Amino acid sequence: MTEPNRIPITFRTRRQWKVFLLFTLIGILLYQLMTLQRSEGSDFAPLRRGNVGHYLKMLLGYYYLFELVSVFIFVRLTLWYVRVLGIRSIEPTLGGVLRYELTLLPVFLGGILVFGPITNTLRYVAVFFPVYSWAQYFPEYFFTGRMYANYLLPFLLVGYGFVNLNLFLDYNEYQKEQLDRLRRQAASEPLESMEPTSPQPAYPSVVEASDDEGETLVPVGGIWYIEVENKNYLAYTAGRTYQLRKTLSELEAELDPQQFYRINRSVLLNLAYLKNYSFWENDKYIVRLTDGKTEFVMQRARLRELKERLSRLPAPHP
Repeated sequence: MTEPNRIPITFRTRRQWKVFLLFTLIGILLYQLMTLQRSEGSDFAPLRRGNVGHYLKMLLGYYYLFELVSVFIFVRLTLWYVRVLGIRSIEPTLGGVLRYELTLLPVFLGGILVFGPITNTLRYVAVFFPVYSWAQYFPEYFFTGRMYANYLLPFLLVGYGFVNLNLFLDYNEYQKEQLDRLRRQAASEPLESMEPTSPQPAYPSVVEASDDEGETLVPVGGIWYIEVENKNYLAYTAGRTYQLRKTLSELEAELDPQQFYRINRSVLLNLAYLKNYSFWENDKYIVRLTDGKTEFVMQRARLRELKERLSRLPAPHP
């Protein structure tokens, strides 16, 4: 469960292939820049001779295709390492960020021992096909100290680049949520002081739930939406999913109707995380959440009530 004063770690770009392609290219170019100091000549020598075709063939055929495997394994190892250590959030301070990044250093250093032999074995199989020799393959194309040194600096830079890009995106989302919370509080305080004191409905602030670690209480303010999936009632928060005990209808009746709205039969949405909606087709609308990825389909018949609910929110949602 993510605390309000901590940045959730989500690795938002882990499924974005363009990021992997870019980071792989950056890592290769960093390595090639290192070869400028080699006495036997650098990887840029074909360019100096005007042989652009030979350079591109080497860049794409010898390096790029195979190092995509390295980056893929490297990212999967990093995600596995973070999951094993249970790192779900960090403090939004310089010390918290430094501790987080130092914690990742072992997997960056050790990951080379895992993907290095795999990538270079694949490279050997492709380059020397169909004539193979054990003496030619081992250890030069399996693992050497020189291979480790060649990978070290590029993958430290690529690894921390990947981590800090995701941390930057997570921090932006965290900051946006903090500002939204302050705006809602500031907008509601004057109204509360002007309204006469009257009994307010007692809506629950938490719901009972469970995850793979056991039973817990989930704050309703942190729930993005609740969805029915294969007769399971699941609450989605920033980076975590919980299974709920109550049905969607029971939760709809118990939770604050000014905060939660049932946009279709399967989804009960926290309006604080609604980004926008637009017409789709056949009297259907697409409802988008503030994470920029999650979307749902809503019938036109529910649109009018949704607008009424949004107009009664304490502060307009971006």
